[in-house]
Amino acid sequence: MGFRKWLMKQQWRIVQIRGIWSLMNAVLLLAYAYYAVFPIFADMEMVGPFAFAFILLIMFLFIGYLYDRVFVMWAPSQEVSMERNPFQYVPGPKDQIFWLPMYSTILDSVEMIAKELEADTTAIRDAKEYFAQIQNLSPLRKEDLSEAIRLRDEFIKKHPFEKSKANKS
Repeated sequence: MGFRKWLMKQQWRIVQIRGIWSLMNAVLLLAYAYYAVFPIFADMEMVGPFAFAFILLIMFLFIGYLYDRVFVMWAPSQEVSMERNPFQYVPGPKDQIFWLPMYSTILDSVEMIAKELEADTTAIRDAKEYFAQIQNLSPLRKEDLSEAIRLRDEFIKKHPFEKSKANKS
């Protein structure tokens, strides 16, 4: 197991370095192709392309720093995050084809057993109703995404995943 972990760590390091290596390689090739255009670098002979590449690399890294830290142009808003992966709120095709029918079958079976044991089936009925409501929502309609979030929050308020400590004792 130790060798596999070491091997995976090396593979992860290679993947992380690949982006930096690509940038340095591209800058060096660009510098080698264009260093003769600038007389100051052409006079340096062998060091010219490397000096030009270094200046280009610093310039690219500085622009990246400005883009990332100063202007924060990459930061998506919550709305953009929701639009990029709408299936975290609304059932996707796999959910509709496989998971929701399976959940319905399991809930029906549990409800039958609970009725025979004369147990409360309110939570089961609420879960079935919740699944029936979200089954009709589409990720293509923005209002359906908001509705799905509202339904989820409402269901979690009624049936929290963790009971409060007062209820446990």
